Amino acid sequence: MESFLQMCESTKNSLGRQLEEQEEQFLQWLYERYAAEQREIISS
Repeated sequence: MESFLQMCESTKNSLGRQLEEQEEQFLQWLYERYAAEQREIISS
């Protein structure tokens, strides 16, 4: 998966506008969940 900053940038480009604070918070939560799951998979 792309980095958090890349994910924000690509989402911003797809929407054609700046992200609202709530959208950035959601993307951060989503990215953190993904990263945690990947660490869990690797350690298994």
